[in-house]
Amino acid sequence: MKNVWLMQGDCLERMKEIPDGSVDMILADIPYGEVNQKSSGLRLLDRGSADACEINLEGMIKECIRVCSGSFYIFCGTQQISTIITHFKEHKLTTRLCAWEKSNPSPMNGDKLWLSGMEFCVFARKPKSTFNERCKKGLWQNPVGRSKIHPTEKPVKLMERLILASSNEGDTVLDFTMGSGSTGVAARNLGRKFIGIELDLNYFNIALERIEAAEPIDTTTSSRNN
Repeated sequence: MKNVWLMQGDCLERMKEIPDGSVDMILADIPYGEVNQKSSGLRLLDRGSADACEINLEGMIKECIRVCSGSFYIFCGTQQISTIITHFKEHKLTTRLCAWEKSNPSPMNGDKLWLSGMEFCVFARKPKSTFNERCKKGLWQNPVGRSKIHPTEKPVKLMERLILASSNEGDTVLDFTMGSGSTGVAARNLGRKFIGIELDLNYFNIALERIEAAEPIDTTTSSRNN
């Protein structure tokens, strides 16, 4: 595909093939390593290998900083937040902890505790990085998709919002834990170049098909969630 480079394999190994500073934005949803548990009977909570995190976070941040000249969005688990922020700050980057607020969270166990309606994202940026939003909170409201291909899949519309915020048309977006390819679909929809890496061969093939089927949309009429 034109302007698309997909790689199957270990993300830290395959990222070595990407030239220094050749990426304008990183948008990745790494395995949280904390979701798998026995089902309460309301829904399946075992994400299998999709949620097993064996990535060296320090090495991950070093590679991210090497290849990317702009902004970084790393969706992660609550136990990973502090480590990721610490490593970004060690490289003198400005950081923010942001969150996706699900407008339609699962009602599971809602009679016993607060609904699980948020997922967290560490944002970091290098100086002079593109930022097309102004005075907006890092709290992004977006519904959860009900027909997930991947157990931890993020909505394409959410990915589009973030890509529009931190890149311009023709820029290159990297997702090094691509899953079923939602970031790639969003990038291609918005006229960005895309690099995707995925370890699981089955999901790699699914992502390939989804990204190949995506077509650019008119970004002048694309709506953004506030």
